[in-house]
Amino acid sequence: MAVLVEATAVIVRAAGVERQIPGGWDALGASLPEQGVCSDDELVSISLFDPAEVRRLVERLVALGLHFEWEGNFDDIAFADQKRGLITPCDWLTFETVNIGIGGTPPSVAICRLIGSQSHELRVPEGWRYQGSLSEAFGAEGTGKA
Repeated sequence: MAVLVEATAVIVRAAGVERQIPGGWDALGASLPEQGVCSDDELVSISLFDPAEVRRLVERLVALGLHFEWEGNFDDIAFADQKRGLITPCDWLTFETVNIGIGGTPPSVAICRLIGSQSHELRVPEGWRYQGSLSEAFGAEGTGKA
């Protein structure tokens, strides 16, 4: 499967949630913002705009038990930028742009997928629509157009 990337996305590996966080998904969900979150069976994507919000979220995730070090231990958490792709080097994650096939011209969105995943289903935040989204406004490939 794949998860949507808009703005700066904090990407969490689902295996880390199950393995590292006491209380698992319930504990994780209580620490996440109300908007900009989507998940599949393999990844969670949390889209944020403010670098300070990104740092605060990562600190909360580490306090829950996920493994992450700003100097380069990206076992459970990684970052992706809608325009630039993966911000952190990571051997378990891939970044792509895909056409979602709506409207006259197929627009593209940025996604992350667990390496080796064969599913092509895209998960987006609840209530997300392409029309009016950051993907439409900025384009998945940083052109300023979708």
